[in-house]
Formats: sequence, C-alpha cells, structure tokens
Amino acid sequence: MTFVRIVLGALLGILTLVVAVPAVVLIDLVSGGTGLGLCPQGLGRCDTGAYAGAELLIILAGIVIVLGTGIAACTHLLRRSRSA
Repeated sequence: MTFVRIVLGALLGILTLVVAVPAVVLIDLVSGGTGLGLCPQGLGRCDTGAYAGAELLIILAGIVIVLGTGIAACTHLLRRSRSA
C-alpha cells in the first residue's frame, strides 16, 4: 500500500499545481506582468480568441475531474486495505 500512498501524494501535488498556476497567471497579469508569457505586451494589448477562456476552463476542469477520480480511487483502496 506504500505505492498507493506515493501515487496519492503525487496526484495531490499535481492537483495543487493545476489549481495554483491559473491563479499565479492572473495575479501576474493584474499586477502589470505578462501572465507568465501568456500576454507578452500586458493585459491591455492581449489578443486572444473568443473561445480561449472557455477552452482553457474546460481543459482545466477535465484535468481536475480526472485527478479527483484518481484521488478518490486511491483513498478507496487505502480504506479497503485498512478494513481487511
């Protein structure tokens, strides 16, 4: 079960990064930065497509759902092994 705990820790770490990176990009853009290269000339001159935000949201939501499912499976395996 050590392997399951390692996988669970890795999934939690990846989930933390996936959730934190968009926040860091937004904070950088609001403070006058480039959004970690997303908008090289700043927020005022940022040229993105009409669906870029929705596409990014769908991709991030999909990643979070997949990671959440993996975390739930790992915790289920750990609980099952403790009760056996």
